[in-house]
Amino acid sequence: MRTWLFLAIILAGCAEHGHQPADASFDRTPCEAAYQEALDRACTSPADCTLVDHDDCCGTIKVGVSTPSKAAALAAESTYGACFDCGARGCAHADLAESGMTPGITQMIVATCVSNRCTSVVE
Repeated sequence: MRTWLFLAIILAGCAEHGHQPADASFDRTPCEAAYQEALDRACTSPADCTLVDHDDCCGTIKVGVSTPSKAAALAAESTYGACFDCGARGCAHADLAESGMTPGITQMIVATCVSNRCTSVVE
C-alpha cells in the first residue's frame, strides 16, 4: 500500500514540474507567435517559395516559406514542438493550406508568393 502511495506522490510531482499540460488550459498562442516570427517569407515570385509542415495538434498545415530559409523554418518547427506539447487531442484533419482549405481530388497545396510574402494555397 505504501508503495502505491509513494508512486502516486512521485507521479503527481512530475506532472507539476514537467511540460505544460496539452489541454485547453494551456494557451499555445505565444509558441505559435514565436514560430511565425521565426519564418522568412520574403519573395518576389512563386519560385522563391517552398512548403514546410507545421503541426497544429490536429494535423499538418503546409506553410509557405522562402526557399533559402527552409532549414531555419524546420528548426523553428522543432522549437515550436518543444514549446508546446500537443498530447492526445483526439482530433484530426487532412493537410491544410494556410488559407484553411483542403485540396480536392484533383488539387494540391502549393507554395506561392502573394504581395512579396510566401504562403500556401490550394490549386
